[in-house]
Amino acid sequence: MHLHGHNFWVLAEGNGVWDGKIVNENNPIRRDTQLLLPGTEENPGYLVLEFETDNPGVWPLHCHIAWHSAGGMYLNIIEHPEKLKLMKAPTPVVETCRGWWNYTGHETVNQIDSGV
Repeated sequence: MHLHGHNFWVLAEGNGVWDGKIVNENNPIRRDTQLLLPGTEENPGYLVLEFETDNPGVWPLHCHIAWHSAGGMYLNIIEHPEKLKLMKAPTPVVETCRGWWNYTGHETVNQIDSGV
């Protein structure tokens, strides 16, 4: 799993149901990407993360395997929405979005997954 805009601490990972215990709480692993153990419906994999919410934005947390993201292993974390309302997008970003909106308004884009 990969989190944009932050580093996180891995507090626990494993299979089954998390028992609430933090592994190595004095010095947890700090990362921006961590493997999520594979699981099944009966024995799911879990990953417990902690990160500071100090970076206003809309930050994806997703699996880097495209069909996993397309299958739902993707979410957006909206951080400090009150501060987001006050932010202005940079002109090059606005121009890129405007060009994309104009293009997709006239052409069909065959996008079958998230594109991650």
